[in-house]
Amino acid sequence: MESLIALEREAQKHQHDVEKVIASGASIVERFYAGSNIFLTGGSGFIGKHLIEKLFRCCNVNKIYLLLRSKKGKNVQQRIDQILKDPVFDSLHKHKPDFVLNIIPIEGDMNNAELGIRDLDRNIITEQVNIIFHAAANVNFNENVKSATLINVRGIREIVRLAKCCKQLRSIVHVSTAYTHATKSRVRQAIKEQFYECPVPPKAIIEMAETIEQNKLEIMMQPLKEDYANTYTFTKAVAEEVVRTEAQGLPICIVRPSVVISSYREPLPGCVDAWNLNSPSGILLGISVGVIHTLRSISDIVLSIVPVDIVINAILAAAWDNTKRPNNENIKIFNVTGNRNPLQWGYASNVVERSRDLVSSRAIWYCFMVQTPYKILNVLLFWLLHFIPAFFVDIALTLIGKRPLLIKVYKKIYKLASVFEYFLRNEWKFHDDNTLNLYLNLSNIDRDIFNCDMATIDNTEMTRIWAYGVRKYIIKDCNVNNADQVARKQFWLKILTYFIFFLYVYAFHKIIMTSYSIITKFV
Repeated sequence: MESLIALEREAQKHQHDVEKVIASGASIVERFYAGSNIFLTGGSGFIGKHLIEKLFRCCNVNKIYLLLRSKKGKNVQQRIDQILKDPVFDSLHKHKPDFVLNIIPIEGDMNNAELGIRDLDRNIITEQVNIIFHAAANVNFNENVKSATLINVRGIREIVRLAKCCKQLRSIVHVSTAYTHATKSRVRQAIKEQFYECPVPPKAIIEMAETIEQNKLEIMMQPLKEDYANTYTFTKAVAEEVVRTEAQGLPICIVRPSVVISSYREPLPGCVDAWNLNSPSGILLGISVGVIHTLRSISDIVLSIVPVDIVINAILAAAWDNTKRPNNENIKIFNVTGNRNPLQWGYASNVVERSRDLVSSRAIWYCFMVQTPYKILNVLLFWLLHFIPAFFVDIALTLIGKRPLLIKVYKKIYKLASVFEYFLRNEWKFHDDNTLNLYLNLSNIDRDIFNCDMATIDNTEMTRIWAYGVRKYIIKDCNVNNADQVARKQFWLKILTYFIFFLYVYAFHKIIMTSYSIITKFV
């Protein structure tokens, strides 16, 4: 734990050093962004918030026009105020408090045609915006095709059409995913930084999403998306086809990050938000608080995870690189993955299990996990280690007048684990030559400020920082002075775990012997 606290102090010192470099004008990438007006979609999401932070901290942009919709009774300005309370902005609030005045809300909705933007706001964008970052997406893996298409496919089409009207446009970045073409038929094969055959013409699926009833459209698309992991990757594949066919002549590129986790260094090690509960960060949290004890996975599968600050740096560098393409030819794609620094899932989970100093005082049970590639065994273990104990805990809660909750929690965990099984049991070889060349084309100064090379990352350290981040930023456990107390609690929970295991063995023995005596009695 002390080493991670030291990393935080080191990161803060590095930020001060970067500020001096930025002030000197020595960064070529910073000079590209200085004074620019940015249009950003997806600014309320995990990547979007980190992008805003880095743009103001290191790029000296003029304004960020942020596409937002009113939501849950809050107007767009109230939502910006809420977004800026995120810990990712703490350093900016301290050192550049006026940055909040340069975030301008643009009321709209990715669900709507023409992004739901009013004419006045559209005129502001087309007259003033220099750079567009399109990071908005419907990332729900189980979303229906209709909703996912309207946001993920029609959304990028509307961005491209808007970009063509921008009079001072210099660059556009479309944020996709490395798993867009990581289909079932390509398991263990290469995923290159290129366009692939589209499963359905974008124009056709947009028209169907706009006119056909949801259930009927779902049935029609089922054969077409059969090879894809989920609706998200299917619609993002079609979205890339929109870029290929409709964005020719624009200074545009595609950045494909793989699984995005907490920050490695910037703005502080481990930065992550509650949204990440519905991602592998949620699984990691479950392991580190003694909630998840079994998972269906293959331990030697390479899990391509990337810290969010590496992704942000790749996005920012890619936008700069766009201006180097003559006549905006040959749209570039950048895979941002762990290709040259592979991390096996089994190794990552073992690092977490061995990091007893990172166990939270709020852990409800002894932290351990059993992994198996077999579905039947995983279901059995899920019942023995999750549902049965949860049943008795919920009975106890009911008896003392409290609301039962563990069964409900484990149903959500089972659903989450099932969603990510596909990625924990399969792997692909993500080529990243473009991303490597992007990094190598940066000056030495910019390689430090905008590091997008996963080969520079220490995987053990990254995994520990990830575990630290979910503890600090998701469950808000910042107490670093109770290690002895936590260790004692884990010791007694371990003894109790062994005792319960003995009871399970005894119960199974009795069941088997009783069954055997009954069978032999009638034979």
